Amino acid sequence: MNFFEESNHFKKPKKVVIVGAGTAGLISATMIKSHWENDVDVTVYFDGSKKSIGVGESTTPLIQYLVSLLEESPYDFIRNSKCTFKLGIDFKEWNVGKKYFHGFAIKNNLRIEKGWSSSTFSILNDCFDGGILHNEATTSLPNGNLDYAYAYHIDTKEFCDYLESKLQGRVKFVDDIVKEVNSDGKNIQSTVFEKTGLVEADYFIDATGFNAVLFKHLKPKWNDIKEWLPLDRAIPQQVKYNFQEMPSYTVAEATKNGWIWQIPIIDRYGTGYLYSSQFTSDDEAREDYDKWLNDKFGVRLETDRIIKYNPGYYDDYWIGNCVAVGLSSGFVEPLESTGVHLILRQMNDFTYFNTNFNDSDFSRKTANRKNRNLYEIIINFIGLHYCTNRTDSKFWNYMTNNKMDWVIDFENHCKNDFIDVNCFGSNEDFSFWSLDSYIQVAFGLGLMNKNSIHGYLKNKRNRNEIIKCCHDQFVYHQQIRSQSQNLSHKDIVRDPIKIPSNSRLLY
Repeated sequence: MNFFEESNHFKKPKKVVIVGAGTAGLISATMIKSHWENDVDVTVYFDGSKKSIGVGESTTPLIQYLVSLLEESPYDFIRNSKCTFKLGIDFKEWNVGKKYFHGFAIKNNLRIEKGWSSSTFSILNDCFDGGILHNEATTSLPNGNLDYAYAYHIDTKEFCDYLESKLQGRVKFVDDIVKEVNSDGKNIQSTVFEKTGLVEADYFIDATGFNAVLFKHLKPKWNDIKEWLPLDRAIPQQVKYNFQEMPSYTVAEATKNGWIWQIPIIDRYGTGYLYSSQFTSDDEAREDYDKWLNDKFGVRLETDRIIKYNPGYYDDYWIGNCVAVGLSSGFVEPLESTGVHLILRQMNDFTYFNTNFNDSDFSRKTANRKNRNLYEIIINFIGLHYCTNRTDSKFWNYMTNNKMDWVIDFENHCKNDFIDVNCFGSNEDFSFWSLDSYIQVAFGLGLMNKNSIHGYLKNKRNRNEIIKCCHDQFVYHQQIRSQSQNLSHKDIVRDPIKIPSNSRLLY
């Protein structure tokens, strides 16, 4: 009698097998051990001959949750993982000849129940700078009594090596390849490895990336999103770079046939070209990317590597005793740095529901519902970014004329009603991005203006009260900014021990 045949009621697993030792696998191992530590035996199987997909990853502020689980100071995390700070994303050429910034806000700066923030006042008074934390120099970070939200740019290899070192002695690592998966269609009964042989477990975590080596045997339902977000190819390249001033943001630059990311990591940029095979051949993409690299950095394209993926996600990421994490569960595109965020949310729900509820069936259904909702929010928000004025290629013509219903509705709200929380359906939609994020993107793309805000406020009985509150929030943020000292981003990442102990930036 196995784990699930014994009872439908949850009991803490004694043995968990994780297949894959990339970002998803190591984060999963970290979170499982952090929740259940000595009560569960965790073994991570990995193919040592294969390299991780990761080419440098950009994260969201939720990464701080992982840092807290590591029980190590942020100083050590910065030093050991060789990461850099991220305060937002700089969007270039999404409207031709223009740019905008989507920045992380000050924590707790938004009264979501009213549907307005300091951004309202800043737009009305022509002082909107595209993000609370953005400044044109982007060479320094605020220091002092601040509650800023921030994330990291991660060197994937260094990050994975760091996590592995933290797991040594707590988790068993085995270099072995999956040969066979035994499943009854509802659970993974066992996995056969080439060297180890047959392995049984209470839970199997599939962290094998796009191949979903274990999870596919449970025949999960796939939700294809290529109709709305057709990008399905990426060409990555690292570019050595001697930073005189280190950026604290990711760059997403739109091109004729897609967009290119730039992620600053200590001594190089992680870059990559995203495009759709429906509109652009691999040879054309290589040519476009090579020209961009030469124009931008004076280097040529040096790799023939192309990452191919099918945009979409599985309806359930947790079936029976198997959990698909990260790329194994699906992938949209990396535009808003959702990859690591999804891993953290998926594993948090898995451990939380298994810890706090006795009914395993309820736990799975609830976690799967939350995961589906999260994917829908991601897809909608990313789709919003493609409401541009670009029509200079088949790709951009397609994106302009093939908007999702949610995006069309949101666009209409921007023009007619400003942005009221009612247009989102439920506060659950704010579980990923705040309303301020939607405002930054919408205004940056020219979807709203002062007239739309005035129109929204025109018939409001509490119009003056709303404007005053927005003004007070804006002034408060400006005062905090002006009173803060700045630290060099380059100095911090090169020598994090210099960070003053009273800095709340890192807490």
